[in-house]
This record gives sequence, C-alpha cells and structure tokens, in this order.
Amino acid sequence: MARPLAASAILLLIPFMGCGGGGTGDGGGSTPPPPPASWAAVDAAVNAAQGQFQGGLVLEVLTPAGVVHSVSAGGFSNSDAVLVASASKWVSATVILRLVDRGSLSLDTTTGSLLKDGSGQPWAGNLGSAKLRHLLSFTTGISGDVPASEDANLTLDQAVKAIYADQGATASVPGAYFFYGSTHLRIAARMAEIATGKSWSQIVRDELGAPLAWPLAANFGGPNYNPAGGLYINGQEYVKFVSLQLRKGLYGSQRLLPEALIDQQRADGFGPATTIASSPYVDRLNKSYHYGFGNWLETAGGGAPGAGDPVLRWSSTGTFGWAPWVVADGAYAGVIMTRQPTQGSTVPSETLKGQLDPLIRQALASGTVTVVRTIP
Repeated sequence: MARPLAASAILLLIPFMGCGGGGTGDGGGSTPPPPPASWAAVDAAVNAAQGQFQGGLVLEVLTPAGVVHSVSAGGFSNSDAVLVASASKWVSATVILRLVDRGSLSLDTTTGSLLKDGSGQPWAGNLGSAKLRHLLSFTTGISGDVPASEDANLTLDQAVKAIYADQGATASVPGAYFFYGSTHLRIAARMAEIATGKSWSQIVRDELGAPLAWPLAANFGGPNYNPAGGLYINGQEYVKFVSLQLRKGLYGSQRLLPEALIDQQRADGFGPATTIASSPYVDRLNKSYHYGFGNWLETAGGGAPGAGDPVLRWSSTGTFGWAPWVVADGAYAGVIMTRQPTQGSTVPSETLKGQLDPLIRQALASGTVTVVRTIP
C-alpha cells in the first residue's frame, strides 16, 4: 500500500489560495481557516499503479514553498540513490546554461571553434558548424548513435573524437534532424571542459552541486562522463533541482539562472524544417513532442507546441522510469522516483503522470497546503 514518507519535524502551513480575514457577523469572530488539503485520491492513484513499478516508486509534489506531498509504494524510498538515466539531460543542460550565463560559452558557440579531431584539426563541415543551441536541443544534424563513444574506458575527449570520426562526414545541416541520444550532450560537455579548463565532474559540482548542497554521491561517474544519462542521485537531492526549475532559476535567495535563460531552455528547439529521426515518445506513445534545451515540451495534443496545441508541462523522463516535470502554469512540479529493472520502462510513469495532474490540482485547491519538507 502507498504510505506517506516521514515529514520533517517542523510543518509549515502555507495557504495555497487566499482566504478572508477580519471579523464577520455580530460576534466579530475570525473566518475559520480552510481545511488541510486532501491527498487521498493522489495516494490511491499511486497505490493502484504500484504493480507496474517492479522496483517500487515514490511520488513527490512541490510548490514554490517546498515539498507538499511525499508518498511511497513498493518499498522504494526518496533516499535510494539510483541512475536516473535521461532525467540527467535536464540537469546537464542547466549546468551548461550556467556557463552561458557566466560568459564561458555562448549558445552560438560552434563545435569547430573549440573541438579538434584525432589529427588535431578543427571540426569542419556540417558537424563543425553546429552551435551549442543545436547540441542542447539535439538538432545538430546527427541522426545515429555512436557505440564506440559509449566505452567506459575512454575519456570524454576520446569519446567525442569517436563521435566526430563516425558522424563528421555524414552529419546533416544543423537543425535538419532531432535525434534523441547521448551524442549531443557529450559534445557539449567536452566543449564546457575546454572552455573552463575543468573536468565535467568539477563543472557539475561548481555550477549545481555546490549551490544545491548535493553530496559527492550525486555524480556522473567518469572518466567517460555521460551527461545524457549518467547521473546517480537520490530523490531528496534531485527534487532540489526540480525546485530550481519550478522557481525559474531561483534557489533560496540565490539566482542560479536568469528567467530569460529558463525561458529559452523551455522554448521549442526545433527549426521549421526539423525532422524527428528518433524519439521515445513517437516510438512508445505515438506523440511527436518537441524538445527544448534538455527537456521535453509536452503538449495537450501530443504534437508541435503552438496556439492550437499548448504546452502542458516540461519534463525529462528516464528510460528506467524516473520522471520529473514542471507544469506550464507554475502551480506545482512533480517527480516520480523509481528504478525499473529494464530500459524502456517509461510508459507506466508517463501514464501515471497524466492521471496525477488533475488529482494534484484538486488537492492543492482543496484547502491549506502543508509543507512537509522545506527546500531553500
């Protein structure tokens, strides 16, 4: 059965909706406070879905005030550290945007301006003209994975050279294809290493790990870092990142990213002629979602975002089911935490996410919202 996770020792009551004050009637008494929010329907949905999550699951819901609901089922805990797979992409893109904000990189920095091939020559051709914005939106013109670059014994530099050796002569014009894979962010991370003189691990530590007070256990491994899928972290730490996204770049009193960069991150990264070459949403759910900088743009009708098909939420679901999202109106964010035993186990998380949205909104609107865990 689903069970609420332990709350922090101090519970804060945060009114989600304004309530009247002052005297009423002849007695001049105060208007009674609204009742606490009811999460029973949310818990029932998590409990009903438990059988589809072989490793168990946790759902956490947060508002800008902090975590307002946390429930577990099947023995999984928000303190269990796991590989979150493609939920890493949102994190890595945000790290790189921190470097853009600092001026270490520009969204228009080209691969050819920083990277060299195995013989020491600058990258050339279509792949050499790809910009950082193409890398973050997976629209460089690459339309295939490069197995040689996945070798754990390589350095990130060697892996990126392997990508160029495989794709340099065949990559299409930047913007031609959207290809969902690990190549783009490996290239972007190597560019970040060159621009800063630091390892990817140290960049992540400096740009997000330290501000979010992540322990050293939250990491991308190495030496062949996989920024697209290699983050190992627990739910309590990952939720801090989701809070940063929900608050549009704010973490406590720190502004880690300007709102303008968050807005760019959430914008459609497809060009007018971009073709989807590979997408798990097309393959598994028949949805043609577009992509921003490290995050999906989930639309009401499952197609390209626009006036007729508005964005409902931004997300970054991993192949083992870890599923963070932020709703487009900013009312809340959520994370489904899990570790399914096989790759491609995203459908249960995606189905549950859609079921939960109206139930979470009903709970938030039903009364006073209790913050069960504060986030700076």
